[in-house]
Amino acid sequence: MDGNGVLAKEREEEVMIQEQLIAKTRKKEKLSMIIPFFGIIFITVFFAIVTKGNTLSPSNLNNIMNQSFSIIIVAVGAVFVYSHGGMDMSVGAVQGLSSVVVASLILQGAIPGWMVLPVSILVGTVTGFTTGAIHVTIGVPAFVVSLCMRYIATGITRTATSAKDLYIPYNDFSFWNKGMIKLVVLLLVIGIGYIAFKYTRVGKYLKAIGGNKITAGQSGINVKKYTVLAYMILGSTVGLVSFFSLTRTGVVSSSTGQGFELDILTAIVLGGFPLSGGAKSKISSAILGAITVAILTNGLILWGADPNIINGIKGVLFLIIVYLSYERRKGEVVS
Repeated sequence: MDGNGVLAKEREEEVMIQEQLIAKTRKKEKLSMIIPFFGIIFITVFFAIVTKGNTLSPSNLNNIMNQSFSIIIVAVGAVFVYSHGGMDMSVGAVQGLSSVVVASLILQGAIPGWMVLPVSILVGTVTGFTTGAIHVTIGVPAFVVSLCMRYIATGITRTATSAKDLYIPYNDFSFWNKGMIKLVVLLLVIGIGYIAFKYTRVGKYLKAIGGNKITAGQSGINVKKYTVLAYMILGSTVGLVSFFSLTRTGVVSSSTGQGFELDILTAIVLGGFPLSGGAKSKISSAILGAITVAILTNGLILWGADPNIINGIKGVLFLIIVYLSYERRKGEVVS
């Protein structure tokens, strides 16, 4: 066989290998799209059977709505962080901190009622800014910075509630507990988040950073600016949820917000959202995952599962989904 024949054969083999890689990638993408929908259907039917229909009762559906409300809103905010490859483990602690600050101001009469919501959002936004700013300024990994923020916020919350839990005048804020109000807020957050993530430079730039931070910077994107902005967006949604959670329960305790970050992280993964971020990041994935987590948690409780093992079950599911959806590459870049 002459030289041209050898080159042609090698080229043919390269094309075949590339086609195989592309086929595997497409199969993985289809799997990541199917799993979230299948998961919601499966757990809904499963818990409806094992609880003898209790999960589908009107009162429980209302509970699921309240649980989904918080997780979906923060999951929408988390999309902006995870799309650029970031991570925030302080979500639950920041919710507790925001609740403490707002409840303390209410009890002291320091702010009028109309300012409670903006203040709650402001606290969350400031903590998000702090996390993002330290991360990009000092160069400490976001995971480490968010853990530090988690310890700080948790410490403040536990100190403020060490003597007694903080109770606010529940009736003064009962208006915010109406289902229609929450539905409007939820739709607004989803709508604004979807438009900002899909059609504005904020979402496009963050996905570009997640794809390749160096290339994004070389193309003129201010990586540090948009990274900090992503954490501020997430923080603002945590502050919003903190307000609604406080007005629903009327109390702040040392356990407020505890474990919420695990729910968000699990929602991101269960929805098929890529942890590495990039162009494949979709806000719909986070929403589907959030609904799944809410139904799963609610179903396990009604089924009589020990509350101490619920997080363990979520952890196992987290590992399974990561195993099924994680892209393993051996130096190959597949488009």
